[in-house]
Amino acid sequence: MFDGPARPARVPAPRGSRETMSDFIREVDEEYRQDQFRRFLSRYWVALLLLVVVVLAAAGGWRGYQYHRQQQAEAAGARYFDALDALPADPKAALAGFDALAQDGPAGYRTLARFRAAGELGRTDVPGAVKGFDALAADATVPQEMRDIAALRAGLLVVDTADAAELGRRLGPLADTNSAFRSVAREMLAAAALKRGDDAGAGKWLDAIEADPLASPDSRQRAGFLLGVIRAGRPAAAPATSAATPGDAAAGKAEPGVPPADKREPGAKPAEKP
Repeated sequence: MFDGPARPARVPAPRGSRETMSDFIREVDEEYRQDQFRRFLSRYWVALLLLVVVVLAAAGGWRGYQYHRQQQAEAAGARYFDALDALPADPKAALAGFDALAQDGPAGYRTLARFRAAGELGRTDVPGAVKGFDALAADATVPQEMRDIAALRAGLLVVDTADAAELGRRLGPLADTNSAFRSVAREMLAAAALKRGDDAGAGKWLDAIEADPLASPDSRQRAGFLLGVIRAGRPAAAPATSAATPGDAAAGKAEPGVPPADKREPGAKPAEKP
């Protein structure tokens, strides 16, 4: 019986032909990517070239700026130390050098020169020095820590002459805030109050120092000592005043173990000290 033509057997493709097809696809894909890259370059090569030029120019400019700043700092440092060297022999020339550097020097040396000039003025011209430190304390371009130091230096120059209101205006903000120099400001205010005889005002600042856990041990020790002095100067709550006689008051306190003169028996000798 005839069933029709036989179907041809399926012959598997050789392994080599599969690898050839894969290589062909990769080559086509690579050619496509290269063609896309060439088109991108042909369209944007000018912009890319400008970008490279800008980056190189910026890098070169930054390096040049850094070099210029270094040269300026070295020149300012030489001027500052020249003024320092001139201080012993010619203070006026040294102050002129500091003033000039404060006008046109880099920021760091400018501030340093202003501090040094004000400090040197404090030897001969206290009002001028106070004015210089006040200007530093009010300058917003100066770091806050340096401004606080300037305020303290100005307060130190006037602590013996200024009244309580002026000292409070100068040092109060430093003493009442979280300034790193609050203990110093409080000690200055306490010392000024003691000099005026204001024990209560001094005690307030000294108590604040003792209660401050961040105050240095030395500051707390000094505060405790001054508080002891204040308390020792206050009248003690002791025997009734009616028991004292005018003679006792004139003679002062009796030594331990020695009764008052009016209480001794006639002919009795004073008790010997142990």
